[in-house]
Amino acid sequence: MRITVIGSTSPTGLEVLKYGKTRGHKLIAFTRRPQLLSMDQSFDKIVTGDGLHKSDVLHAIDGSDAVIAIIGGKTDIAGVTETIIRSMQERKIRRLIFVSSYLLEAKRPRIFASLARWIFRQELTELDKAEKIIQECDLDWSIYRPAQLNNDPSTGEIRVQEQRHGFASGPYQISRADLAKVLVDALDNNANFRKIYCVTWSKE
Repeated sequence: MRITVIGSTSPTGLEVLKYGKTRGHKLIAFTRRPQLLSMDQSFDKIVTGDGLHKSDVLHAIDGSDAVIAIIGGKTDIAGVTETIIRSMQERKIRRLIFVSSYLLEAKRPRIFASLARWIFRQELTELDKAEKIIQECDLDWSIYRPAQLNNDPSTGEIRVQEQRHGFASGPYQISRADLAKVLVDALDNNANFRKIYCVTWSKE
C-alpha cells in the first residue's frame, strides 16, 4: 500500500514511517522540515510543503492509497485538515487515519485530565474543530485519540476502544511506537470506518 504520512517529522510520524516500512508499505513523507529526515531511510519519497497549501498536499498524496495525518502544535490544525480532505476528494483517495487526543473527552484521571485540558486548550480547540470537519466529510475516515504519549519502546500491549468518554482505569499513556502500530494496522481494517477510538496501554 502507498501511504502519505502528513506530519512525518513529528515524533509519532517518525515512528509511523519506521513501522510502516516493516509492514512493506510504500511511504511518502510530507513535511515542512525535510532536513529532519535526511538520515532516515524509513520512507520512499520526501515531499516538502505546507499543509495549508492545496497544491502541496495534492502533490504529496498523488498516487497514494491512504493518508495518515498527524497534525499538532501551533499549526492551523482545522485548516490543514480541511485542505487534506478537499485534496483527497479531488484525487479520489478515500482512506484517512487522523490522530487526535484522548484529552478531548477524557474524564480520568480527573485532576490530570482537567489540568492538561487547560494547558493544551488551544490545540484541543483546533483538534475538536478538525474532528468535526472530518465527521462531516464523505471519506472512509478513522480518528484515533491516544492517551499521554512517551518515547518508550513498543510493548505490543495496547488497548483500543470506541469513544466512551475515556478509559475507566490506567495506565493513561502509550508509546509513540505502539501508537504507530495501531495507526498503520488500522489501514487493514475496513470495520473501523467512520469511528473514533481511544488508545492506551493495556491494564497494569
